[in-house]
Amino acid sequence: MPTAGELEIFRHSLKSIVEEMGVTLQRTAYSTNIKIRRDHTCAIFDSNLRHIAQHDIAPQHVGSMVSVVPQNMRERVGDLEPGDGILINDPYRGAVHLPDVMVISPLFHDGEIAGYAANSAHHVDIGGSTPGGIPNDSTELFAEGLIMPGVRAIRDWEFDEEMLNLITRNVRGSDMRLGDYRAQLAANKIGEERLSNLFDEYGADAIDEYLDELLDYTERRVRAAISDLPNGTYQAEDYMDGDGVVDEPVLLDLMLEVDDDEMTIDFTGTAEQNTGPLNCTPAMAFAGSMAVIMALLGEDLPKNEGFYRPFETITPEGTMVNPVDDAPVAGGWEIAMRAGDLVTKAMADALPEETVAATKGIVCNIAYGGRDPRDDEKYVYYETVAGGYGARAEKDGMEAVQTHFQNTANSPIEELESEIPLYVRKYELIQNSAGAGRTRGGMGVRRDMEFYDQSASFSLLTDRAKSKPWGLFGGKSGFAAQYIINPDGDDPTTVSSKSTTQLEPNDVASVQTPGGGGYGDPLERPPEKVLEDVINEKVSVEVAHEEYGVVVDHERRAVDEVATEEKRAELAETAATNGDTEE
Repeated sequence: MPTAGELEIFRHSLKSIVEEMGVTLQRTAYSTNIKIRRDHTCAIFDSNLRHIAQHDIAPQHVGSMVSVVPQNMRERVGDLEPGDGILINDPYRGAVHLPDVMVISPLFHDGEIAGYAANSAHHVDIGGSTPGGIPNDSTELFAEGLIMPGVRAIRDWEFDEEMLNLITRNVRGSDMRLGDYRAQLAANKIGEERLSNLFDEYGADAIDEYLDELLDYTERRVRAAISDLPNGTYQAEDYMDGDGVVDEPVLLDLMLEVDDDEMTIDFTGTAEQNTGPLNCTPAMAFAGSMAVIMALLGEDLPKNEGFYRPFETITPEGTMVNPVDDAPVAGGWEIAMRAGDLVTKAMADALPEETVAATKGIVCNIAYGGRDPRDDEKYVYYETVAGGYGARAEKDGMEAVQTHFQNTANSPIEELESEIPLYVRKYELIQNSAGAGRTRGGMGVRRDMEFYDQSASFSLLTDRAKSKPWGLFGGKSGFAAQYIINPDGDDPTTVSSKSTTQLEPNDVASVQTPGGGGYGDPLERPPEKVLEDVINEKVSVEVAHEEYGVVVDHERRAVDEVATEEKRAELAETAATNGDTEE
């Protein structure tokens, strides 16, 4: 039996393997989405297909890795050779949406399978009807791109060139996609080398013993953390925008049940599966909620099979968190992102000091496609845009971040303008976008892009244009999203959160993301903090007056204390009369 110190060293030895795999994938990838935004993750499994280590950089892929690798590799164990590699992105075989392609490789040591390396990377294009892999009006999976149900595309650590040609012929920007696939293979090769070194150091019998203890140790710690939560049933719900085909809001319902050292994540009550692409797989729903639960449980808990043993997830078949009959799922991460928000809302009363108000609540999938006038080559580009984080009990929400499980970087202007033919005309925080509160929500982002000398497609597969990120304990909602063509022109056009627009040369596409919700009564925010926000142009003088009851003399850069006291008394009386308890 290993000592605690020995087990900790072993645990971090495993973690170092997946971290090196992740760095290899990032540094050898071609696309901005992987090499800059880091929309990828790596994991290793043992010979029994138990999840034993996960790269922490992209928490959303935790749910898919845990789901897809055991489900699809168990049936192939006797048919695998050293250097084999399986490609899979099929949502109906445990994966997520089609652009997230996984490469799974058996890892051999002394002629036996010692484990499996797996990685998932978001490819900028996967085919389908819309550049960027985010069709917003698909009514079946087949319209969303190339489906890989688990094909052996790699032998002896080399891609089958005919298979690779088939894949790249069905996607846009084939040279860049080719580079990303080869980067994924390189990551798994590093995984084999490092795991083999670990087996040489410890021996197979000792590693089995260490793994058994590590998974059991993780389970004990997670159960202890759950036991610290108050027993009970906690529920929250929210509405998503329409599904891209039917323009009607749809309900996402989440119930969390804490029963001693176990937790149930239950989506019963969620709307039936949608006609359009606003559906998600059980793996996505699990990942979105689990990423936030992990944060609420706190501590440096290992991410392996032992972590998940105390949890049960219920995703009723035929709902938008578990669709059937090859329904489209391109927008599934939008649902998963909102599920993360609902975890913090459901647990607000039980954990008021640890929870946060609603974040921007969207992944904000955006894609562009066209022909580059600089070299007359076709291009395709995918990114997500940051927004505001929800306020906490003692801190304002973060501004301009990718929230919850995203953890991806923001695409820098320099990279964007050099890779595709556009100018970023505005990239700024949106004044007054954050929900007011004792602590203020984080601010949303405005990103205006001018497509010069070319026609281009501008695709959105996102949400939050109809509903606002809610506040907690009297905090106000943040602003909803806006998506506008030529926002500063004579005829600005607001487009749907799920739409594709054909832009004319020199059109400007503006993405304006939500701010986070506020926490606590805005009238309790210290006036000097409101003044600071006004000076920094995060809050206008008018909003300071009407939401916070703070009268600012902008010229003197000072608070009028007497007028502020009177205004706050007036607002408090009005709120009491009207029963103003917005959350």
